[in-house]
Order: sequence, then structure tokens, then C-alpha cells
Amino acid sequence: MGDDDKKRKRDGDTSTDDSCNKQMELLSAWFCPYAQRVWMAMEIKCPGQFKVTEALKITDPDGVYSRDSLDRIPLLKESNPLGLVPVVIDRRSNKPMSVCDSLICVEYIDEVFGDVDANKLLPGGPAQRAEARMWASRLNDDIATQFYVLLLKQNKEDQDKAADKMLSAVLDFCQKCKGPFFYGDEISMVDITIAPWLVGARMEVVLKHFRNFEVPSTAEYSKYFEWRDSVLKHPAFVATASPDFEAMKRVYCRYADGTALIVKSK
Repeated sequence: MGDDDKKRKRDGDTSTDDSCNKQMELLSAWFCPYAQRVWMAMEIKCPGQFKVTEALKITDPDGVYSRDSLDRIPLLKESNPLGLVPVVIDRRSNKPMSVCDSLICVEYIDEVFGDVDANKLLPGGPAQRAEARMWASRLNDDIATQFYVLLLKQNKEDQDKAADKMLSAVLDFCQKCKGPFFYGDEISMVDITIAPWLVGARMEVVLKHFRNFEVPSTAEYSKYFEWRDSVLKHPAFVATASPDFEAMKRVYCRYADGTALIVKSK
């Protein structure tokens, strides 16, 4: 991928000639892993039937994330009072629907496009779907949330606790993963819940660079590497992952020094 292509993807330029006619819209941000969850779900369940709008932009000239370096488009403020991405806007009926929170968005997309041939992101009967929700909730807490704890904490002891919690969750995931994905041949919400953090730039560049964190290359974690390689090749991940690793590293600079959530006085 050339530099111009990287910039277009980083800036959220995923439009096509007929994008203005698409009634499904994802309000996103190229650097947001929670938004990537939803984008992956839409690539799987309704490819070609939605548009992606870059609704949250970093204004810092060096591309460094902080609370006071964000610019939100008016539609995002209207659709989510918290001003957060992702938001799915469904305009297919007379009463447009805005859905917030990434895992709720994934479930919504899975349900409203449940009659298509694509696999169910919440597969099986009620028991298995409940199990998938519980796994998604646990992995969200112990991997996605701990990613930020590991970066933000400046104390080595706190960092080690977060790293241990992440590795424990990865190991439990490995022990239950059927392969190549959690439930077998088809990707599910469980996989999508953690893919943006455990595969690609955030794992390979951000955590390794700032915290020297990586999953051990030992037999007990072998299933993780098989799963990672499967995710890397999945079309939905390929279509949604940022190819600009250096830009991703810059995003997290202030997370790593513990100042990303501090708003500077003006």
C-alpha cells in the first residue's frame, strides 16, 4: 500500500461513488479500536451497503492523541451526546436509529442483517450466544481495558499487573479457542472483541515499543499465534486495520507518558 493510500485510509476516506445513497453509516475514527470492531462486523454482515465517516479527528499536528486534541463533526455530537465513536446510523426506516457502544453495535448489525448468508457473529442456540456474550464481556475487561491501563500506568508494579491480567485472559482464550477462530471456521463476536488490540499495530508496535509487551512464543500460547495469523488474513480485518504503524505509534505517545487524559488549561 502506497503512502497516499495509507493517508486516505488513516483519514477515513473509504467512500465510493454511491456512498451518499447508502442508508447505513458508521461514524468512526481511524485510530479507534472500538470503531474497528464495528467496521469489521459491517464488512462481514453488510459489505458494500454502508459508508464510513471519519467523525473524530486528532488535531495535534504530530498526530498525538489527547483529550484536548480532538475535533468532532456535528453529526457525531447529534448522534451520541458523549461524542464518542463508534456510532451506527441506520436510516432504512422512517425513524432513523443511532446505536452506540461497540459491542452493542456489533450485536445490532448481526441481528438486522441476520437473514444474509454471512455467518452469525453470535452463533448457535441461546446457550452458545450467552456464552459468546460472556466471553466478549470478559475479554473486553481483561484485554481491551487492560491495554490502556498498561499504557497509562507509570508505576512498574501496576504495569506488570495489567500485563499479567492480559496474558491470563489470552491463555484462557487459547485453551477454549477451537481454531482457526474461537468457535471454529467462522469468525465471531468473541474474535472481533479483541482483534483490534491483539492483532496488528497496537500489539506489534504500540505495546512492544512503549511497554516491551508481547505474547510469549511458548507452546501454551501457540493457539494465539495460529489465531492471530487467521485474523491477519481475514478480509474484514484487512479492510479495516490501519496500515500506518508509525502513525499509530504517535497516537499513543501521551498514553504511554500518562498524560493522554489530561486536559490542558487554556
